[in-house]
Amino acid sequence: MDLRNLSVKALERVGRFGLPIVGRNVHVDTLRSVPSWGLSVLLHAFMLLLLAILIRTSGGLSPERSFTGELAMPEIADLTSLVEADRAGDPFTDLDGPDPPSLGLKPNDDLMQLSAQPRIQNLVDYAPDLAGPAPLKDLGVGVRGTLALPGLGDMITAPFSGRQGLDRANLVRREGGTVHSEKAVEQGLAWIVRHQKSDGSWILNVSDVCQSCPPQARIESQTGATGLALLPLLGAGYIHTVKSRHQEAIRHGLEWLCQHQQENGDLFVGGGGISYLYSHAIASMALCEAYGLSRDPALEGPARRAVAFIAAAQDPQTGGWRYVPGQAGDTSVFGWNIFALRSGHMAGLTIPRKTLRGCTDFLNLAAADGKKIVYAYQAGRPASAVMTAEALVGRQLLGWPRNHPSLLKGVGRVSADLERNPERNIYYWYYATQLLHNMKSKDWDKWNPRVREELVKSQVHEESCAEGSWDPESPTRDRWGTTAGRLFQTSLSVLTLEVYYRYLPLYRTADSDPLDDAPRVGDPEKAK
Repeated sequence: MDLRNLSVKALERVGRFGLPIVGRNVHVDTLRSVPSWGLSVLLHAFMLLLLAILIRTSGGLSPERSFTGELAMPEIADLTSLVEADRAGDPFTDLDGPDPPSLGLKPNDDLMQLSAQPRIQNLVDYAPDLAGPAPLKDLGVGVRGTLALPGLGDMITAPFSGRQGLDRANLVRREGGTVHSEKAVEQGLAWIVRHQKSDGSWILNVSDVCQSCPPQARIESQTGATGLALLPLLGAGYIHTVKSRHQEAIRHGLEWLCQHQQENGDLFVGGGGISYLYSHAIASMALCEAYGLSRDPALEGPARRAVAFIAAAQDPQTGGWRYVPGQAGDTSVFGWNIFALRSGHMAGLTIPRKTLRGCTDFLNLAAADGKKIVYAYQAGRPASAVMTAEALVGRQLLGWPRNHPSLLKGVGRVSADLERNPERNIYYWYYATQLLHNMKSKDWDKWNPRVREELVKSQVHEESCAEGSWDPESPTRDRWGTTAGRLFQTSLSVLTLEVYYRYLPLYRTADSDPLDDAPRVGDPEKAK
């Protein structure tokens, strides 16, 4: 058949579809006068254009498509308040009562089933593009890596679901955060990532990796520093299996922890003996939360062994933890270890009931009064507001209801101390903020804007390597920051500003259920 006749017929067929590449008014006689080679060029050009249109409208020939860029946080001011938060909390208890915890230890409790979080618009829609590299594997820890899960919505369990996307923004607005506090979080995380070592770890004395930051830390613990760096990154919802600006930093940090874990689960690498169980607990929290967020099977074994080591290191007499395994406990080290157990519990790992009973025994011993209102660093010592805040968070996790008389009075003592105490103490603020946030009382309403604005104001804003960090020496000297260093100061500051969404509300409540309207034990007026 003559090429010109074939071309004319082909163009007439294309015209019937109404495609824009050829109009219906092409004059046939004009086409017949064009040389055959010209029509061949024209026809092939039309075919290539048609193929390009088909590829564009069908999404491409290959399921593999690239997506670059960073995850954007939505504008908080444009979002409405989060709906009822009845899949929240994480106490170690199966207590039944009028003010139940929202996540207990009952094996048949539906709330303990690990399930996907609610749909997150900007992430689930693009799950194929945002799926990260394969999970961690070949870490030399005896855990075989498997395929990555398909989408972020399938990877996150309910207790951690407030850390991403719209849920995070909703919680920030509802729980008392601001756009400025969120900006401070992101700037703090950027500083932390900039000071990561090339091997994936972090160190407390950041001057060893940065000549611009002055030496401040007098404690050495590569394990503790790496855990402290990872926790705020995970707290903001960044995951090593999902593409983001911090994905590789988290991935390398987790690899370092796994590669240095001993067979018995111990994560501690060098440093002074005083930092031993502090460091293991902090790093264990990071492993457990990374596993809980990502469901990466290569992290399950390391996280499980880390939790088992904590249980084995518990003092069988007091039920606490101190500097080395089996040593009589103190409230400070106890707090980090019960937090690590909480993270393991939230990730779906089994926590021995014997270990939890020991936790209760220790808090009973650490109480400095018969009604268990205030607590000491160790049994027999004077009560301390800092230790009271830390111990009462432990009581909350172990099942004390929000209206427990001793809890209410203890919270009142902590709140009163915070009101009159001018000392800068990020360690104290970290625990007190969590304690008061769990209660959602008038004490929280007073404390939250104070600590939030103080942290936003005191963050380093000048254009330098220190931008985004918190200086333990300025604007005033922090109680422990000069000993633990700028990384410690910055990590705990960011974690404190993440309190609004890092964990969902501890006690069940709804937006339409003001806490002050609920009857409380020991409150005759409310109980009438």
